[in-house]
Amino acid sequence: MEANDRKLRLAVVGCGAVAAIHHLPALSLSRGAEAVVLVDADLGRARDLAARFGVPETATDIRSLPGRVDAAIVAVPNSLHAPVSIELLRQGVHVLVEKPMAVNVKECDEIIAAAEAGGAVLAVGLEFRFFDFSLLVRNLLHDGLLGKIRRFEMHMGVIPRWPFATDFLLKKETAGGGVLADLGVHVLDILLWWLGDWADVEYRDDAQGGLESDCELLLAFRSGVMGTVEISRTHNLSNTCLFEGERASLEVGIWDPDPQVRLLIEDREVVLAGRARRQEGSGTTFLDAFVRQIDDFAAAVRDRREPHVPGREGRRIQTLVEACYARRKFLEMPWSVLPSPRERVS
Repeated sequence: MEANDRKLRLAVVGCGAVAAIHHLPALSLSRGAEAVVLVDADLGRARDLAARFGVPETATDIRSLPGRVDAAIVAVPNSLHAPVSIELLRQGVHVLVEKPMAVNVKECDEIIAAAEAGGAVLAVGLEFRFFDFSLLVRNLLHDGLLGKIRRFEMHMGVIPRWPFATDFLLKKETAGGGVLADLGVHVLDILLWWLGDWADVEYRDDAQGGLESDCELLLAFRSGVMGTVEISRTHNLSNTCLFEGERASLEVGIWDPDPQVRLLIEDREVVLAGRARRQEGSGTTFLDAFVRQIDDFAAAVRDRREPHVPGREGRRIQTLVEACYARRKFLEMPWSVLPSPRERVS
């Protein structure tokens, strides 16, 4: 950027539901960036969104972007995250790529290398880190308020209500995985942000050759903390995370962006319950989180610093996702067709 007081000129590449519901409304409120062009293979859809959000230009090809924009939000289907991001980054266009960063670790490495080659900022769209509750939990754990963590359990399950623009999430070749690669990326990211690097994992899902809709993990961290993770697309779960420590237990909602936080001191009858708040602030919404994410990205470009969620963090999550799929075992559900004895052994 040539002037610190100028907003980042930004292209939104991919005009699906996440762009329409989250990125474009957030950009309309952002103090650091503005959408100047929308790019989509469906030019009609791009034009409709451009008219709705007051974006001056539309295009069907990213090759016209260098020189016209400073940066881009890459919100195309998962299998296109790497090729689109790499082409833009190599030409010096800063990129905020939607989660998952890529469909495998090799592609993550190629995206990171492209950012280094182009001298561009690379951020990964993991907006759960921008919720107030996420920072509160991280601070409480890092400050040792709970004492040594004995165990944790995480449950995230939401029956899809998302107005999908395409069917890419239903295909392995375009999605890269099922619920673990979708909702699970948010779950794993905040756990790794809270607890540090993982050490080992046991994994089960119901894929049976297709895409998983339900999965369970037994996850161990290098710190010695161990716990369970349950993720589902077939039924609504409690959508909570519980940490049990030597001195206290902490429970927090993880789907509501402004959840209740409960703290129970060991051997005490009174529970402290409330909501995470910044000083003189109100409750966080999904829109707030996306605005914060975009403003952080713009500030990283302006100040030539690392964004809140850099490329290596997206890579770290993908490493865990790949380890899960490599160690996959069958998850028996009440409605499942059980595999044959030979499949169980293998």
